[in-house]
Amino acid sequence: MSGVLVSLTEQSLEKTMEYLSYMQKNGFKSIFTSLQIPEEDPRELLEPLTRIGEFALRHDMLFMVDVSPRTFNHFSLQQLKASGVTGLRIDNGMEIDEIAELSHEWRVALNASTIDQAFLDGLREQQANFASLEAWHNYYPRPETGLDLTVFQSQNRWLQSQGLTVAAFIPGDGDLRGPLHEGLPSLEKHRHMSPFAGYLELVQECFVDNVLIGDLSVSPWTMQQFLAWNEGTVLLGVEKQRPSHVWEGAHHNRPDIARDVIRSEEARHHFRGSILPEHTVERPIGALTIDNDKYLRYCGEFQIVLRPLPADERVNVIGYVAPRDIPLLSFLQKKGHPFQFLATTSNSE
Repeated sequence: MSGVLVSLTEQSLEKTMEYLSYMQKNGFKSIFTSLQIPEEDPRELLEPLTRIGEFALRHDMLFMVDVSPRTFNHFSLQQLKASGVTGLRIDNGMEIDEIAELSHEWRVALNASTIDQAFLDGLREQQANFASLEAWHNYYPRPETGLDLTVFQSQNRWLQSQGLTVAAFIPGDGDLRGPLHEGLPSLEKHRHMSPFAGYLELVQECFVDNVLIGDLSVSPWTMQQFLAWNEGTVLLGVEKQRPSHVWEGAHHNRPDIARDVIRSEEARHHFRGSILPEHTVERPIGALTIDNDKYLRYCGEFQIVLRPLPADERVNVIGYVAPRDIPLLSFLQKKGHPFQFLATTSNSE
């Protein structure tokens, strides 16, 4: 499942509703917002909260709200339910018996980074409804405070072993949230990574079940990548491409995985003809190459370069993977996902 974070005050309500409609139509299933932002006036939150809740209900979307004991100085549980909220994400400050009681009426998300065995044992002693409990990580607006990858992976593996669904955040690449406008990831390494690359790492390598976009929007290019993924394909941006048959259709890495390159399983076998030597230059990471006539029976072999390689008169460089999509190559090498290409420009980067 994938979802979005929205601010109740940082942009106009009309813009927020347009964004939610766009994301819902493109397959996003959950909404998250916070009722504990110090800069926000609680009196201004009820209308946008209710409008978003109505939208979530109409489209059968999960609507989770970040709360703390201070939240209930301004909102009652009855008000939240009436506003369409379907789940509570509890960061800190609430006792175990209170959380256990809430779990019988609400979907409850706990702070995934701070849960330990003693905490879960306490919830069991209080007869919490574990079917309603999930584990959601924080997002981190301040650079250098995001989570460490290794610890994150270990914690998530353990949380899943305890029967808990795990959620985490990736940054957007459109309008970034304030006050710092430097991305809202759970993992620090994702702060300046493309949203789709961050998403793929979370679901493929980090034991995360539900990924939410922490910022206010994503670029059209990123949405194309998510839509392609929903169809089962990894979409790679390509720059400085030369005419070639390889840009059409999908490719797979060969099952006998090479160290230095991703080798298209399809390209050479589907090609018949002659390829003259052209642009036989050095091959940096992300170079897209096709073997020419001088490589004899390998003529037509199509590769993506994974480590810098020297120029070879037998190998034509026909394009380059867009820099933001270079992190995707490790997943294509290991996981065998189908991949295809789309020309990109600096504007879509």
